[in-house]
Amino acid sequence: MYRKFHRYYLWIISGCLLIPALSNAQCIFPITNKTRTITYRFTPDNASHTGVLHVTVQFYTGKKGNQPIQIPTRWANENFYAITNLRAASEHASIKNSSGQDSVVVYAPANSTVILTYDLRKDWIGSLAQPMQFHPIVMPSYFQFTGSNALIKPEIDDAAITTVNFDWENLPVDWTIATSFGAGERGQERCQSHTGPWREVNQGLYAAGDFRLYHFMIGPQAAILAIRGSWLFTDQQAIEKIQQTVGTVRRFWHDKGPSYFLVTVLPYDRDRGSSNGSAFTNAFWMYLSRLDNLDKLLPQLTHEAFHAWNPMRMGFIPIGEYDHLKWFKEGVTEYYAQLVLLRAGKMDTKQYVTSLNDDLSRFATSNSEYVRGRIIALWLDGEIRKESNNKHSLDDMMFAMLRKNHKPLTEERVLKTAAQFVSEGAVQTLKQAAEQHGPLSAPKRAPGLPACIQAQLHTVPEFNLGFDYVTTRRTAIVSGVVPGGAADVAGLRNGQEIRAMSVLNGDASRPANLKVVTSSGIRTIEYMPRGRMISIWRYTAESGTHTYCSVVSPEGY
Repeated sequence: MYRKFHRYYLWIISGCLLIPALSNAQCIFPITNKTRTITYRFTPDNASHTGVLHVTVQFYTGKKGNQPIQIPTRWANENFYAITNLRAASEHASIKNSSGQDSVVVYAPANSTVILTYDLRKDWIGSLAQPMQFHPIVMPSYFQFTGSNALIKPEIDDAAITTVNFDWENLPVDWTIATSFGAGERGQERCQSHTGPWREVNQGLYAAGDFRLYHFMIGPQAAILAIRGSWLFTDQQAIEKIQQTVGTVRRFWHDKGPSYFLVTVLPYDRDRGSSNGSAFTNAFWMYLSRLDNLDKLLPQLTHEAFHAWNPMRMGFIPIGEYDHLKWFKEGVTEYYAQLVLLRAGKMDTKQYVTSLNDDLSRFATSNSEYVRGRIIALWLDGEIRKESNNKHSLDDMMFAMLRKNHKPLTEERVLKTAAQFVSEGAVQTLKQAAEQHGPLSAPKRAPGLPACIQAQLHTVPEFNLGFDYVTTRRTAIVSGVVPGGAADVAGLRNGQEIRAMSVLNGDASRPANLKVVTSSGIRTIEYMPRGRMISIWRYTAESGTHTYCSVVSPEGY
């Protein structure tokens, strides 16, 4: 670890001149000629009551001189932007806008060092609620952001090997630092460096502030919990759940995991009903409502832990492949998030069957990559087992994907890997389900369930709200009411103001309840959100047996 030196000193390392420090308190990093180097320095604005982080980025222009600069995607909420006041701090450099909102060009002499500065701030008004966690969160007492939403950079390919330095020296001395590349309390880990593909920095997680920091083990490997806020569970209970879920996933992959792993846990500004988990380089975050029970979030914790392998260790994803792979990245991960908990005895059979049936009921009409991808994975697992006479399973295909992680991760590669385990006809069925909303039948017996629970076709009413739920929820004004539909018959009309809405999305057996403003006052409208009759697969116990019969013993990994 390289610590701070007085700004007036010049240092020579391997014949290269180090640039003088910019302040009395900053890290000095070694210079390398082997990789491109970018250095970031961060200083909070103590005068700001809303939270502002001043950032400098330093890089070398190389032989071309003029350098395109990429700015993270900016969400425009009225006139608010997370990244503002971008300017050149080097006298010999200037910035000009390019054709796009998310890029500029720095004009500077060839082979020169350029320093840019900008401000990073919260770019919305109001409370921290879903999905604002994906914006940079910069508060007076803490911040958390990712490389993809906070770090401007010279134009560089995601696969390019880059040395990136992070100087956190100017943060308050009592702040805890917790990033994808190190964590420490009270002055520790203030100077961090990482060399690797740029995407590892771009997918990095960076947090600091009034976090409580805990060091613990997941099997033989070290892990860190950075947690803030007050909860109904203790910090130690959070650690135990992380150990259980992440350990279960690592046993599935027969992998002890990275030597360093960070989990951050932060509260939403609400008491109940919201949670989010997302995976990053050597890390994942959890956002929870303040009064939530952690036990209910085990599948979500497992899902995010599984992402460390799918897709992060399965190969580089070309930009054009992201949408094509959603069903595989999210849906297959969701399938295993539930299945590995069942196998490990952390989820009972009733919970698993209920969850699986919920997604089976949504599959035909859903556009969710989680729902469709999970059922595609269920079908593919059953098909591999059937065609191989139970000699192979989807597990083997996932391990095969991992072994070829030197190749780009594309849908074509996923299909070619599947072709090693199932027939050509099955691959075509898989392709149609993934790309064209094609239908699938459920395996007679779901992997992991006892033989007495089998799939059967049931005729049920389709879940259909009868209005545009997404637009109505966003605007609080009723929109898209279908003439003659259940909502229309119940009295819902376009243009009515929504005062309250209770809908269990995807469940046609529960009533939809809305309070709307009409010409005669506030009215409660309740109806069953049902459309046409459809056939769906459901797992039920054979006639004459207990609903969930005998629970299978956990499968081996």
